[in-house]
Parts: sequence; structure tokens; C-alpha cells
Amino acid sequence: MKNFIVCVATFGLAAMLLTGCGSRPQVKVMTAAFSKEPLVIETKVIPAALHAVPVIPSVSGAIVSAVPDVGTVVHAGDVLFQIDAATYEAQAAAMEAQMLESRQSAPVSIPADDSMEASLLKQGIITRAEYDRIQGRKGISAQSSSSGEVDPSLAAAYQQMQRMIAACMVRAPIDGVISQNFIGDSKTAVIGKTALVIRQNTPVTAAIDIPSRLDEAVDRGKDEKTMTVTLSDGSQVWYGELKKQGSGDDQYTRYKVQADNPDDAIIIGNEYSARIESGQNAELIVIPKSSLIDGDQVAVVMENNLVDLKKVRIAGAAGDYVMIMEGLDDGDRVIINPPAGLDVGMEVRASS
Repeated sequence: MKNFIVCVATFGLAAMLLTGCGSRPQVKVMTAAFSKEPLVIETKVIPAALHAVPVIPSVSGAIVSAVPDVGTVVHAGDVLFQIDAATYEAQAAAMEAQMLESRQSAPVSIPADDSMEASLLKQGIITRAEYDRIQGRKGISAQSSSSGEVDPSLAAAYQQMQRMIAACMVRAPIDGVISQNFIGDSKTAVIGKTALVIRQNTPVTAAIDIPSRLDEAVDRGKDEKTMTVTLSDGSQVWYGELKKQGSGDDQYTRYKVQADNPDDAIIIGNEYSARIESGQNAELIVIPKSSLIDGDQVAVVMENNLVDLKKVRIAGAAGDYVMIMEGLDDGDRVIINPPAGLDVGMEVRASS
């Protein structure tokens, strides 16, 4: 009896191998082909601020004031923080004393004239400044001795020091919101290193890479004003515009979706759905939604009846179908309802 069961099992296995049952699952396929379809692109984006300006100190030193927290609203010209200016002020004071000393020790050249003012200046009854004012009122150009002038390099260094003292008061370059703080607990400003970032919450922008072969349809939609661009969080919709940024390479063109955000309703950093309705037709491949695996893969049957998986980009959906703008080639045999357990390299029997 035992031998009989073994014989039956062996015969059944042989029959299955001969007929292909069990080892080669049967799948239904369709042949992919490009066709003219309305170009609608739907994708997920994370908006960023169009305008964001770093606050970079032009002097270094300890910060001796409070620093605004992230989220603080600031206006152009507002003081953001104060850097300790004591060292710079001491250097400026030393330079000022040096310039004053050089003026006082320099010999004064008395103009060669017989005026009373010249005589009073020579006797020390009036000062050089008073003499110059009197001569100025007379319309006479006072001639000062070159030896009484301040050393130009010292004067330039003093002016630079004054600018550094002014730079210790760090101010906001634009209206906006503090979005990043790189100072942390160090409370130290470093010349040339970003301390804060100020962003403006409107407008917002998000980058989208579109296959370059679709540029013509996109451009035509903009030129003929048939295009509609929106951002949505599922409950609210914001209208925007599409701006071409240029070609990154031969395959893709970078665009930016830009939308106004006057009420700060679009939260920068959150994910939104972007929808671009071109109002124009483009060459796309249409397949059933049931063909998708994990949302962005499609199983195809190769010439040797082996399965391969292709990653695709979906332009948009219409009913039970999706439009593929990238990932499939004309003539690909797409498995319409891929069975569970289907894997790359598996041999199948395909039927239309």
C-alpha cells in the first residue's frame, strides 16, 4: 500500500512538471504603448521658503545680549543681538588719541598775509580753527601744512575700526521669521559663520523634476494659458504657478511650483500634494491601477518569459487607470494583475 502511494505521488509530480502547473504561474499581460493623453502630473512635495537670508556676523566676539528664538518675527533693521565691542572700542580710542597727538605736535604753517587774523594767530590769541573759520567766511581757501595732516593709513584704520564697532550691533537684513539658530549655547559670534537664518513664509516653492521629453507640452500649457497649478493638504487648495529652472541633464528638467502664502497657512516643511494640469496632450503609457506593485513598480514579462520589475513615475490617474510618464518602454508586456509572491527572475506563462 505504501509503495502504491509513493508511485501515485511520483506520477502526479511528473504530470505537474510536464504541464507546467505549479512551477510556472500563468499571468495576464498587456502590451505597453504610447498614446496621446492629457498631461496631468501629481506628486508629493515639501514646500520651502523662496526667500531665506543668512545672518552672518562681520566681526567675532562674545554675544552680550539675548538671541531671538526660532519662530520669532523680526523686521528689517531690528537688533538681533549685540557682540561685545569693548576690544574694538579700546583700539579705536587708542587710534583717536594717536591722531590727536599727531595734530597737536605738528607745526602750523601761517599763511603769508598781512591780515589781522594772521597776526592774531601768530601771537596765539586765536586758534588755527578760528583762523580757518574767519578765512572761510572771507571766501579764502586756508592752506594747511601737510605736516599737520593725519597719516592716511591711520585714518583709514580708524574708520575701519568704527565700522567694526557698528557691526557689533547685528541687525535683521529683511522682514521675516527666525527659522534657524546656529549660535546654540556658545553665545559666540564668528566672523563669516552663519549665526541665524531669517525666512519669509511667502511665497513658498517646491522643486519638481519632469522628464525633458514632456517640456513641449508643459511649455505649451504655459504659453496658451491652459495650465493650472495647485498645492493641497487634502482639505485646502492653494493656486500657484510653475517656473522652469533649467535642465539638470538630458533626461530631466527642473521646475518649481510657487504659491503665495500670506496667511502662513502652508506650513514649510510639511508634505503637500502638487497637481499640474497642463491642458495639453502628451505621449504617455496608460495601464490599469491593478498593475502597480507597492505604488511605484510594475512587473513585466521579458522575452525569455522571466519576470522583471520596473520602477515607474505616474503622471496622473483617471478612473481605474494611471498614466505612466517614465519607467516603461513601448512594447513592454505588463502583468495586469500580478499574483502574490511574484518575484524577479520567476518564469511565468503569459497570455493576453
